[in-house]
Amino acid sequence: MSVRVRGLLYLAVGGGIFALFAFWIANPESYPFSVYPAGVGGALAIGAPGAGAIIGLIELVSGKPFYQVEEAWAGLSGVQRFFGGTLIILVGGAVVFTAIAILMLR
Repeated sequence: MSVRVRGLLYLAVGGGIFALFAFWIANPESYPFSVYPAGVGGALAIGAPGAGAIIGLIELVSGKPFYQVEEAWAGLSGVQRFFGGTLIILVGGAVVFTAIAILMLR
């Protein structure tokens, strides 16, 4: 299996599970189980699929296995790392704030 196909699989499965948890958090009346996960265990249950989705996205976009991405990042010059890191933070912040704004408009 190629790296990009595996990344797409991780993104689809992890993102789907994370989206299901996010839906249950947004609509607690639709939660099908009697015990609602809370505390550290709840955070891990929600965060693990989200982390898998992020790993899948990185593999899909970069075409490299996740463990090789750090080596490629370290190979960049300092200026490239600065602007790349700044771009990642700005785009990530824009996505998060856009999602929050959309959810608040509901």
